Amino acid sequence: MSKPRPEFDFKSKEEFRDVCRHLSGRLHYLNRTAIGESKFVSELAGLVERAGKVFDDHCDDKEVFAAFGYGWEPGTLSRDERPLALFGLLYPEVGSDAS
Repeated sequence: MSKPRPEFDFKSKEEFRDVCRHLSGRLHYLNRTAIGESKFVSELAGLVERAGKVFDDHCDDKEVFAAFGYGWEPGTLSRDERPLALFGLLYPEVGSDAS
């Protein structure tokens, strides 16, 4: 019996992670059965799952929030640095010596 689908009206960081995991799994499934096993789609599905993990892991991280900023208050990261910092959270193994 398959697991029930998560609610998209998530109410916690854990539920958001479940939604991302479900979307990732569904995209992987469709890639295998209907899309043609695209490496692009596979990477995108992995990105979706990682996004849920990063949100779960860093949702309460005051240092991360301070770096990105709040509302009109700038953080320590510039507008150009924020996507790179997010990439670093999503893919911590890239650029590290842990190969």
